[in-house]
Amino acid sequence: MDIIKKAGIITGAVVGGTIGGVVSVIGHVAGSKTVDDVGASIAQSAILTGSIAGGAVSGAADMIAGKLSKDEDVTAEGWQDIKDSGKRVVGNFVENTKYVIKSGGEVGKGLRARDKRRVVRGTKKLVKIVAVGWITVGAVKMLDSEDQGPK
Repeated sequence: MDIIKKAGIITGAVVGGTIGGVVSVIGHVAGSKTVDDVGASIAQSAILTGSIAGGAVSGAADMIAGKLSKDEDVTAEGWQDIKDSGKRVVGNFVENTKYVIKSGGEVGKGLRARDKRRVVRGTKKLVKIVAVGWITVGAVKMLDSEDQGPK
């Protein structure tokens, strides 16, 4: 049921592009790279959520169709899609947990060293992941321009 997978991705892209695009433009116009990052992350997160949901729904549909038609290959394909979606959810959770721990550590190290820039940088990252998670209510894919620059 590849059409269901594609529909999930397209839905995520439309929702994410609309909401994330508006937020990103606001950040760009306001000159706030943080807000721009949140907008870009919202768009990527919505696409990821749509992709995962599409895979899970497609897998469930394949499993039902396979059971009804007694076609074990279709049932197995559906089960594999569901497992793949689950793995993506777990992987995303682990990735975001690492991001939060790293950002929280940045705040803690900055506080100990009385380094205001480090505290602000870590706090911005925590605020961004909370904002993206709150708006997308799904998988979170963080884009962080600060991590992409020179170190």
